Amino acid sequence: MTQQAQDSPFSKIFHCSSDHCFTDPDEYLTVYCGVCGKIMTANRHVLGPTGFAEAMALQIGQTKGHLLDNFHCEARDEEWHKQAKAIRDEASDTHSQRLTQLLTEEADEIVRSQRTTKNF
Repeated sequence: MTQQAQDSPFSKIFHCSSDHCFTDPDEYLTVYCGVCGKIMTANRHVLGPTGFAEAMALQIGQTKGHLLDNFHCEARDEEWHKQAKAIRDEASDTHSQRLTQLLTEEADEIVRSQRTTKNF
């Protein structure tokens, strides 16, 4: 996942590359969805895993997890958001510059219209 952080004297802003992310507690004031650009909902100071291996270790009692802030996009369960995320993921995975451009344009249009371009 590529993620960019921007520091300023007033706040720390994070542009997540996905529709959810985990950060250290109070590391960022505002986090934006990497799919649609909306401000993400924060669940702050939660104890839990940040990945699959840690989740498995937590489940069998090998760890208690760690304190973190959990961010997620409120629109992530919408069909248009799921399709835009899938297309952005595909654009990120392709080795073709032309396909990346076409896929990104389609994902941007889906986000603007908040409508799917195909039954998803």
